[in-house]
Amino acid sequence: MSVRLSAVDWAPGGIEPADTVEIARLLKEHKCDVIDVSSGQTVPHQEPRYGRLYQTPFADQVRHEVGMATMAVGNISSWMDVNTIVAAGRADLCMIARAHLFDPYWTRHAAYMLGYQLDWPNQYKSVARYTPRFEFHFGGE
Repeated sequence: MSVRLSAVDWAPGGIEPADTVEIARLLKEHKCDVIDVSSGQTVPHQEPRYGRLYQTPFADQVRHEVGMATMAVGNISSWMDVNTIVAAGRADLCMIARAHLFDPYWTRHAAYMLGYQLDWPNQYKSVARYTPRFEFHFGGE
């Protein structure tokens, strides 16, 4: 079972990271397997502090203080971000949202940049050998 928690409301009197750790402990006791750690979007007067990977510290905190698997979310846009988060042990999984909305083939493009050849769905077999005429840049190269 997975559960999505908002780690902080970004508003006075709201949920704080310490509250989220306690909630995650209770969920772990009830056999929750992984926590998707998000933040905000709970009250209209929130004042979030956006930035690169801005929600990753919350996933990191739950992962290490509770000892359970977490998913990091929030402004994760490149495969390098994902590798950094997972390799550093800050989260077990990363969720890509807005980058996938911008580019529905984000996963395929990232795999291409890393030298992986993915199988094509039958509907796209005719373009499987197509060589892109432009470079994809996802925060690197």
